[in-house]
Amino acid sequence: MLTSFFRYLYGYVRVRLTGYSPERFLNLCKAHHIEIWDLQNQGGCYEMNVSIRDFRRLKPLRRKTKAHLLVTERQGLPFFLHRYRNRKMFVAGILLCIAFLYTMSLFIWNIHIEGNYSRTTNVILDYLESEHIVHGMKKSQVDCKEIQSMIRIQFPDIIWVSAEIKGTRLLIRIRENMDSMPVTEEAKSEEPQDITAAREGIITSVLVRSGVSQIQVGDEVEQGQLLVQGRIDILNDSGEVAGYQYTAADADVYARTTYTYYDEFVLSHEVRHPTGKKRHGFYAKLGQKTLSLNLKPNFERFSALNTEYPLKLTENFYLPLAFGTTLYEEYEIYTESYSRAEAEAIAKENLEEFQENLIQKGVQIIENNVKIEVGTNTCIAVGTIIAVEEIGSSAPAEILESPSPPSQEEK
Repeated sequence: MLTSFFRYLYGYVRVRLTGYSPERFLNLCKAHHIEIWDLQNQGGCYEMNVSIRDFRRLKPLRRKTKAHLLVTERQGLPFFLHRYRNRKMFVAGILLCIAFLYTMSLFIWNIHIEGNYSRTTNVILDYLESEHIVHGMKKSQVDCKEIQSMIRIQFPDIIWVSAEIKGTRLLIRIRENMDSMPVTEEAKSEEPQDITAAREGIITSVLVRSGVSQIQVGDEVEQGQLLVQGRIDILNDSGEVAGYQYTAADADVYARTTYTYYDEFVLSHEVRHPTGKKRHGFYAKLGQKTLSLNLKPNFERFSALNTEYPLKLTENFYLPLAFGTTLYEEYEIYTESYSRAEAEAIAKENLEEFQENLIQKGVQIIENNVKIEVGTNTCIAVGTIIAVEEIGSSAPAEILESPSPPSQEEK
């Protein structure tokens, strides 16, 4: 590959060799260290490539062997420049293109981030942008060590960062501490905390790690009731309260709770039926301005689906220019009614979605008492859902004044 490049750079010709003894001519070329390549026998003659410098050395050999040489092709950069020597604008365009490519190579056009899982690429890019690390900045202004330090300070869960420049690409590799869990604001707070009931229910289990429990298994609690107290009474030898110690109460309190479920919808509903008539449109978007290249169809009712294709130079460097297509599809509206089976299926789907939302919140459903009734015009699903869930919620603890010591008379 490199040899072919230098041959093109210095230029070469393809010649046709004829005469009485072409083999003698080729032997003399080898003896005089004249390089030839791509030698082919064309039936009575030979064709080969030879560099411009060696071609000038063939004259005495040609006379000695009485061989005839005919140049059939001229290849390489010298011939290319000679061919377009009078086209000054063409040559200027080539030089400007080379200058443009060199200038563009001095900037960062792609910021690539690898190894991030808990934080998205856009979050890290937004932070870098706030620190003036953006696409299009000069490579000379990029301090990789400073970038590594800034990211580690901004994101404490990132334990290792590597930043390097490859061509016009800023490659940032990170490694996160997957074992660390996000610390909540409640855990960060050192203020005294109580645990109160977020919902009413019957206590099924209590596990207290810090604080004083105010309930037992089987107790029925109301919403807002104190479950675990963050204030600990300090008693003296007489069993009287001599002071208080405060802590952030920490406990797992589970209770049997009840959710009331009600869902009602009418059986008659409107349905869209496509007519099959469609029309396509195009538009261009520059920044916040949109240029539509089509007119809306003269359909009475129609839906519009936009498909946009933003332009980007790299994976994360989007240009403020986008093109898109719009699909207009005509439809007609008819009023239909759900059958009994369809109505029950919709009601069950709504109920399952409601239960799924509870499960995602950590609620364990143990009993479902919802009944579905389909009437003449409506479908009603009503009942209760019995569940077990953690009902503890943190609340600021009440700070009391320490009791004053007894006087001498009281003693």
